[in-house]
Amino acid sequence: AGRRTDIVRSSGSGIMGQVKKYAFRRRLEKHNYSLLGAELSDSDADETPVTPAMEAAAAAGLDASALSHMEERDFAHVTRGGAERIAQYLSVRNHVLQMWQKDTGAPLTIERCLSSMPSDTADLARESHAWLQKHGAINYGAIDVPPPKPPTPEPEPAPEPEPEDAKPTTITDELLTERTVAYLRTADMNTTTEKQIRKAIEAELGADLTDKKLVVRAIVTGFLEDPDKYRDVGKGKGVEERREDAAKAKAAVAKAAREIEAAKPKPTKPVIVVGAGPAGLSAARMLASHGHACVVLEARDRVGGRVHTDGSSLSVPVDMGASIITGCAPDAKRRTGQPWLGVRADPSATIAAQLGLGLKTLGNKLPLYDGVTGELVSDELDARVERHRDALMDRARLRVDREGDDATAKMSLAEVIEDELEQAFGDDADADADAAADGAGEGEEEGEKREKVTLTARERRLLGWHWANLEYGCSAPLSKISMAHWNQDEPYGGFGGPHCMVKGGYGQITDALAAGLEIRREVVVKKVEHRGGEGDGGGVVVHAADGETFEGSACIVTAPLGCLKSGDIEFVPRLSEAKSVAIQRLGYGRLNKVVMEFEKSFWDDDVDYFGAAREHYAPDAQATGDDPIGGRGRMFMFWNLKEACGGGANVLVALVAGSAAEAMEAGDESESSLTSSAMGVLRRIFSDRVDDVTTPKKVAVSRWGSDPYAKGSYSYVAVGASADDYDELGRPEESSGGRLLFAGEHTCKEHPDTVGGAMLTGWRAARHALHVMNGGSGVPFDEVFKLVSLEDIAGSDDSDDSDASGSSDDEDDEDDDADRGKKMKKKKETKKKRRGKKGRRIDGEDGPEDDEKARERMRRRLEKEKQERMEQLAREQKEMTNGKEEVKRVLRLVSACPDGASAPVDAVTFDGMLEMMPSLETASGRGAFCQSAVAKMPRSQLASLALKDEGACLATLATWLEQVTSKPSGKELSSKMLKLLLALDTDAVDARALRESGVARVVADRFNAHAVPEIRLLARRCAHHWSKAASAAKARRDAHSSKAASAGAGLDAEDTPLGDFIDDDDASMDDSDSEREFDPEGKRRKKRAHAPSAPPPKPMTVEEIIESAAGLQEGFAAAEAQRLKLEADAALAAAKAAEADAKAEAIHAEEVAKERLRGVWDAAPRVGKKQKLRMKTFEDFAKHKTAKREHKKRQRLEREREDAEDARMEAEEAAAAERGDGGSPGAFDASGAGGGVDLAAAAAEAARVASLGPEERYREDVKKAVRFYVRKQLKQGIKEKKLRGLNKELCGKIEEKIAAKVVEGSTSLGAPGDSVEAFLSKQRREKVKKMVESYAASYAKAKK
Repeated sequence: AGRRTDIVRSSGSGIMGQVKKYAFRRRLEKHNYSLLGAELSDSDADETPVTPAMEAAAAAGLDASALSHMEERDFAHVTRGGAERIAQYLSVRNHVLQMWQKDTGAPLTIERCLSSMPSDTADLARESHAWLQKHGAINYGAIDVPPPKPPTPEPEPAPEPEPEDAKPTTITDELLTERTVAYLRTADMNTTTEKQIRKAIEAELGADLTDKKLVVRAIVTGFLEDPDKYRDVGKGKGVEERREDAAKAKAAVAKAAREIEAAKPKPTKPVIVVGAGPAGLSAARMLASHGHACVVLEARDRVGGRVHTDGSSLSVPVDMGASIITGCAPDAKRRTGQPWLGVRADPSATIAAQLGLGLKTLGNKLPLYDGVTGELVSDELDARVERHRDALMDRARLRVDREGDDATAKMSLAEVIEDELEQAFGDDADADADAAADGAGEGEEEGEKREKVTLTARERRLLGWHWANLEYGCSAPLSKISMAHWNQDEPYGGFGGPHCMVKGGYGQITDALAAGLEIRREVVVKKVEHRGGEGDGGGVVVHAADGETFEGSACIVTAPLGCLKSGDIEFVPRLSEAKSVAIQRLGYGRLNKVVMEFEKSFWDDDVDYFGAAREHYAPDAQATGDDPIGGRGRMFMFWNLKEACGGGANVLVALVAGSAAEAMEAGDESESSLTSSAMGVLRRIFSDRVDDVTTPKKVAVSRWGSDPYAKGSYSYVAVGASADDYDELGRPEESSGGRLLFAGEHTCKEHPDTVGGAMLTGWRAARHALHVMNGGSGVPFDEVFKLVSLEDIAGSDDSDDSDASGSSDDEDDEDDDADRGKKMKKKKETKKKRRGKKGRRIDGEDGPEDDEKARERMRRRLEKEKQERMEQLAREQKEMTNGKEEVKRVLRLVSACPDGASAPVDAVTFDGMLEMMPSLETASGRGAFCQSAVAKMPRSQLASLALKDEGACLATLATWLEQVTSKPSGKELSSKMLKLLLALDTDAVDARALRESGVARVVADRFNAHAVPEIRLLARRCAHHWSKAASAAKARRDAHSSKAASAGAGLDAEDTPLGDFIDDDDASMDDSDSEREFDPEGKRRKKRAHAPSAPPPKPMTVEEIIESAAGLQEGFAAAEAQRLKLEADAALAAAKAAEADAKAEAIHAEEVAKERLRGVWDAAPRVGKKQKLRMKTFEDFAKHKTAKREHKKRQRLEREREDAEDARMEAEEAAAAERGDGGSPGAFDASGAGGGVDLAAAAAEAARVASLGPEERYREDVKKAVRFYVRKQLKQGIKEKKLRGLNKELCGKIEEKIAAKVVEGSTSLGAPGDSVEAFLSKQRREKVKKMVESYAASYAKAKK
């Protein structure tokens, strides 16, 4: 849910139906946190109206006026046709999409499309329609789509009768050259292969050209290298004859292509889909719509997976899993990190419309209550805490920006937030005292000094609610979530439109998707064997738990990540190392619901949800009436489902997230306990109408972590993981030859933890499977699209002194940042050492700092401050003397040019600015230059200025950026320079120019994490513009990379499209382009265009070609080398497999070890962190030593009190043993003095025992024996300090609970007369010991 006063900021996390109150989880609105929403917005607002074409394209996730990266690759023949051909394709594609949007309830056939288009666009319409259907843009959802009809071949003209001697008896090299060139001149280089041309010539000449294969290859290669060499071939023919010859050649090549395609072996077995969740059902429906057999194997007795609508527990259906469609309308003008515009809606919204389902749009009002006092939080207090939250997250993000992703890859959100929280507010009074003694933090710049603010207990609870909300969004405790990559999906924009709930349940959508499919329920898959090969030579064999096997041509595994992590499915051969590591590295968390139905509602029906701020662990729970089972994520938010469920039912859902969700399932907490906890919160919130807060009549609880076929809720980016792990899980398994595929929300980095994202991955896997089923060669294509980041544009920085040319002021700034990074690391290490019981001293922890070091640090600081003052005075003096003169020079030069940059400046002004720029030395002059350039020159001329003289101006601007101070005094000049960079045309000033000039590196290092928010925003907007342009260029280059991909997939050269062999100098395969000289004017291309063409080579004879074949693959030498290479590859593959097995086993062993140690770490006591002493004077040092002595005194008194308490407990236990009544150590009078026994209570107990029958008395005796044994174990554990944090009350609870559980759960209790001691066998004693340790750890943790 979002900010309650204005907007709802909802996450895409719809697998468990999340609603977010998080300003920085999704970029749906502008907000304060680091201005992330604004940094991805263009400076000029787009006021153009949304056209039907834009709306239809956005609904498909496309841009109406631009190609996506997949279209750039799949329609390379269109892009090579130039802007006119691209515009024609976009017009056809948008028309098809508009036809689909007009009626999504019926299939859109190609015949309908062709009937409304010009005949000259028929080929593009067929290609576009097929492409859109394969990519889930049309004909998806709960409609029956007929399989596409095979293309009807064009009728071939009747062959004219030829004389007997028409066909040559001898195939000469000249004839073969003439016919090959004729076919090449009419061929589509993106689809035509060498083999197709050879087959077409064979059909024409009626001869077998197998022995002429090398001749044909030499001609084709020569033609592709330089077509002008063959311009005289066939020159003697007339125009009409050549036109007729071209038409025949085109038809012959098309016929040969069809024959070759028909001759390819194609798989005939069905595709096996493991899992009938949204991903599996979407994949199966797409395969069925293309006419391929498909079998879905589902372990449950229902479909939907984690989409589960429970129709039996309550009087109305309720979603126990996914419940929110995370975007119900496309947004054609949403600007994201993608190099195109707009975002699509969640596909579930279209399916809901097809089924006529009602949707409940979620409102934007979310009241927040104090869960301890029950009071409604005021808007003022709520806004203040949100500002604190945003500032903390902003500081955490800046830390990542400063230190880099690699340095922070192993840091968790909890670690960084805790550190920033302590620095901003302090942990407690002691921490505040230490901070005061330390003085101001060294290395902090003027703009970064922060005074600590004291947070009240209530404010800390409200801040904790936001952390619980974040844990809920990621389905995991903050301690497990990656700081660097937790929100990696933000650049992709999520889904468009408001968030909605499906009236009657989300399960209606998955049930509709399952209709008509072959689904085998209650089939638990245990093993998948896979192998590569052509046709039916490759395939899969899926083994079920009951021994049944299923053979298929391919397998799409959509099992949840939790099942993959636990190894529920065995893969033979084993998965690649990269995929195995990604499975273990990516996180998979838990979120649960407590659904309650009441007789009548006592809450506000106008709100869809409300929050309750809880204590993380409440030490005074009994006194305050709070829940004794702690956790800030426990019942922290309630959803009102009265309207969504319908039927007039009064339904509330309480959410359990983070560590509370894990503890709930780890302890197998009962439904009644969870209900009681939720009702306790509700009664405090609605204390003014407590009589209306009745006990729910029906309750349902989800436990997704305990579900054997889910083992969790949804994925998140764990510590050490990144977006690359999502990509790796979505790729086809290499060792299977494309036969083993994966889908699910955990394979979608753009929309993780959403139902819509799962559907998109199902369609992607189906496309891969169609590639296999249609006989495609090699591994299915890789659909991963990576945005180019600023670091990618800047490139690696190998320089040890990158700021050598900068001022000493800036060097000091860099040193400060480095010192601050070291101090952060030191604090983190010290914090781990200090974790123990609060107030307990750890030896060697807190010794006094060396006096000489303190004096040396103070001396350096004073010298530094003096140097800064002197430099500042020098700068001010220079500004006063030279600054005004430089400004006048700039203004005089541009005074004759009109404002508004409507027309280019004249050549004299242009050359004058070019000459003036290196001579400007003051901030005033440089600022005037940047401001005038932006105001007077259009974007294209600015780019020309920047790139003139091999980028000299751009390099000068990089030097200016290095020299400007990063302190607030440099804000104005930094702003003007960054605005100049924003005004540059990114089509001209590309990534290579930015990298080679040094501009990208300076912006990344100095401004991306600037202390001034406005400068940081401008820098990030520059990075965004450059990233979009570089990503678009990368997508265009990827369209020309099929040659390398085909070679890697093992394709024969003669089966590769001819266009892949063309060396396009403008489309470099290397993104870095580091070997190429900077060429802003395109001199290489001009030189190449004007280079004289060489004369056509003399055709080689067959004997000459055969003689030179020793170096080719067809020659004997190549064959022998190939054989040796295959043997070496086999040995290398075996070694890699063995290495992968060893690494996988090591990873598994590490996970097992971590799991075993987790309980130890959870039980470890936590304390605050040690702060490094930073004292300005010796008086501060003396104050610190005095505070230290008082601290040690408090520690000694605390130990004495604890020793006295231990002695008193031992005395009470001895008294209880003498009485022999089996009571707990707390069975004394209410005063707690322990001076005497309550005689009335003892008499009542004796009377109760006397009234029991023989069996009941025997049971009481057994319980007494178990309690005594438990008490003995507790006493021994406390004495040996194995059990910590327990008092007598907790010991008593543990005794009673274990005794009751052991006796009531026993099936061999015995009979009256049996020995009580015999019941406590050795095996049962060991079991009791483990129970004692488990309960003690749980209660101790709850107490904290």
